[in-house]
Amino acid sequence: MKKLLFLSLVTSIGFSCKKNDDASCSVSTASISGPYRITAYAYKSSPSATEVDYYNIIFSDPCQRDDIYTFNSNGTYHIADAGTVCTPSGNDDGTWALAGHTITIDGEQGLVQSFDCHSLVLVISDTQIAGDQLKITLVKQ
Repeated sequence: MKKLLFLSLVTSIGFSCKKNDDASCSVSTASISGPYRITAYAYKSSPSATEVDYYNIIFSDPCQRDDIYTFNSNGTYHIADAGTVCTPSGNDDGTWALAGHTITIDGEQGLVQSFDCHSLVLVISDTQIAGDQLKITLVKQ
């Protein structure tokens, strides 16, 4: 389940960049690498529809809310079932790559909507029906 959630998270993702006091926030393997936690998960059935908060639905079990998603600079990722551990554990591993603003995770491609060296926002389109959007916010730990 966690691997499928993580893969769906990056299936289709635009890009924006801001400067941080410590570093340039260009989208690069080095700047994106690191541990994240999902903090928001929202869905719109069409571009003009009202966004609906799905965080408490998708992450209804508290053991899912503290998981850490780590993008390693060597092209691997790890999902750690951190804090309160689910039964069975949701630990998982795979591969990721970045080419320009396109991120590929286990063969699935997407784009980064925004990245400020702290928050990474991904938008996935056409997840359930044509024109829908899933927006997932990850915060660097």
